[in-house]
Amino acid sequence: MREVRLKDVAALAGVSIATVSRVVHGNGYVSADARERVEEALRESSYRLNTVAQELRRQKTITLGLILHGELSHPFVGEVVLGAEQAAAEHGFNVLLFNARGDADRERECVEALLKRRVDGIIFTTAVHAKNVALTLDAGVRAVEIERRLCAAATAVVVDNNAAVTEAMRHLIGLGHRTIGFLGEPFPHGSDNAAAGIPKERFDAFRAALEACGQELDDSQIVLGRYPREQGGWGGLEAGAAYMRRLLGQAPGLTAVFAVSDLVAAGALQALYEEGIRVPEQLSVVGFDDTFARYLAPPLTTIRQPMFDMGYKAASLAISLITEDAPGGFVEFCPTRLVIRETTAPPAVSASGA
Repeated sequence: MREVRLKDVAALAGVSIATVSRVVHGNGYVSADARERVEEALRESSYRLNTVAQELRRQKTITLGLILHGELSHPFVGEVVLGAEQAAAEHGFNVLLFNARGDADRERECVEALLKRRVDGIIFTTAVHAKNVALTLDAGVRAVEIERRLCAAATAVVVDNNAAVTEAMRHLIGLGHRTIGFLGEPFPHGSDNAAAGIPKERFDAFRAALEACGQELDDSQIVLGRYPREQGGWGGLEAGAAYMRRLLGQAPGLTAVFAVSDLVAAGALQALYEEGIRVPEQLSVVGFDDTFARYLAPPLTTIRQPMFDMGYKAASLAISLITEDAPGGFVEFCPTRLVIRETTAPPAVSASGA
C-alpha cells in the first residue's frame, strides 16, 4: 500500500501541511474546525499514522528553494540571496539554490527538482514564466516572486518602478536638463504583459516625466537592447558601453542619460570616458540599483533598490505563509530612494540656450 505523506493528510483534511504538523506535534495555533478535520483525516489513515509521525520527526529543518534568474556573481542576485539566506537562518530554515539562467524550460526543471525534494516554499528571483510559478502553487507549495510579479496567485516583493524613475527624472529636470537619453531593455510596445513589466514601467515613467515638463520624447533619444552574457556570467557592462556610443551617434545634443541599471550606467561611463566626454560637466548620468555605484569614477548618482531587504522580506514572507498557514497572493513594496553622487550636475548649456 502506498506510503501516506503529509501532503496526503493535508489534502484529505483540506488544510496545509504546516497545519497537519502543528496538530501532530501539539504546538502552534490551529482552529477548532481545522483541528477536527485533521484528526479525522489522521483517523482515516490510522494504519499509516506512525509513518506520518516518523516523517515529521525526521524533518529537523524546513527548506526553501531559491530559483535564480542570473548568476550568483551578479550584484543584484547576490544581494537578494544574502538577504534570503539571512532570514532563513534566523528561522532555522535551509535554502537550496537553483539557477534557471533566464530560460523558462530550465526554470520548470528547477521547480520540479525542488518539488521532488519536498521544499515547503520556492522563491523566484526573478521568475521567467508565470506557468512555473503556478506549477509551484498547484503542488501545494508556497511561492514568492521577487522584483516582478508574473503569477497573480503568488505573493511578490517588488519596488515601485514608476515612483523610483520619476524621482530620478525630477532630479535631472530640476538641474535644468531637458534633452535626456534612455538606455534600457526592449519590451513589446503597447503591451501590458507582466513579463514586460520592469522595462516598460521604467520607460513609461521616464517618458511621462519628460512630457510633464513639456518635452516630447524623440526616438533618437532611446536605445533599447538585450544584455548578452559576458565573461563573469552577467551582461550589461559591454552592452551599456555599446548602447551609449550608439546613443551619442544618433542624439548628439543630449545633456543627460538615464540607464536602467548600474551595470548599464557603468558601461555608459566607460564609453563616455573613451570618447573624451566629461561627466558630469558635459553629460550627466543616472543609474538604477545602487550596487557598485559608489565605487565608479566618478561615483554614480542612482536609485537605491533595497536588494538585500527584498531577499530578506521574500524569505520572511515565505516562512510566514508556511508556518502560519496564512493566505498569500498579495504584493509587498520595498522603498527606493535617489542617492545623489558625482555624475549629475546642471547642463553646461541650459535648455533655453541650446
